[in-house]
Amino acid sequence: MIIESFPVPPSTGTIPDIIPAYPYQQYADDADIQAFFAAYNSLAQGYLDWYNSTFLGLYTSVAISGSLLDWTASGIYGIARPVLATSSITTDGGWDADPYNTISWNGFNVTASGTAAIADDDIYKRVLTWILYRGDGKQMTVQWLRRRVARFVYGANGSDIDIGLIQNVNITMASGAVTITVPLSSSSTALQNLIAQNILPLPFQLTFTVVT
Repeated sequence: MIIESFPVPPSTGTIPDIIPAYPYQQYADDADIQAFFAAYNSLAQGYLDWYNSTFLGLYTSVAISGSLLDWTASGIYGIARPVLATSSITTDGGWDADPYNTISWNGFNVTASGTAAIADDDIYKRVLTWILYRGDGKQMTVQWLRRRVARFVYGANGSDIDIGLIQNVNITMASGAVTITVPLSSSSTALQNLIAQNILPLPFQLTFTVVT
């Protein structure tokens, strides 16, 4: 019979070693059983070492990536990995709109096209920081928005940034429409896409447009 013990984390700090499992005394002289328990304890110690060195809640860590990032972000925070999608619709037709023999007589064509790609770890972590960051408060102001935008554009892997970088973000507001102007980069293009898809939480009373 196997007697197992699992460590219970204390209120602070971590437990460096497991409480090892061991066989009943009457089986202690069996070399095979002793080898089995030694292997079991070694595996259990490996799991504990991994948990002690991997802080699942700290999603900005390089140790949290790929499927583990999906599991952490979805399991702890309830935020799934976003999809970056683009779409466009082209209409073609109408009197004297096209040369003869290019479309059918009195024809009208509607063509839809688009792309879709799953966000990589870097963009995923920036999305998490946008949603989870609490240092700016809960009320939207121009400064609140500039900081969030700058943090998304410049904060690699969702990390915080030098506050001076908000100078590169310009915000204009007119009649309920907010225009965000940022330098062109892969992250600002992703921001443009995510805001257009309403993936990043913003006040629903306003419309937001990102210009690069």
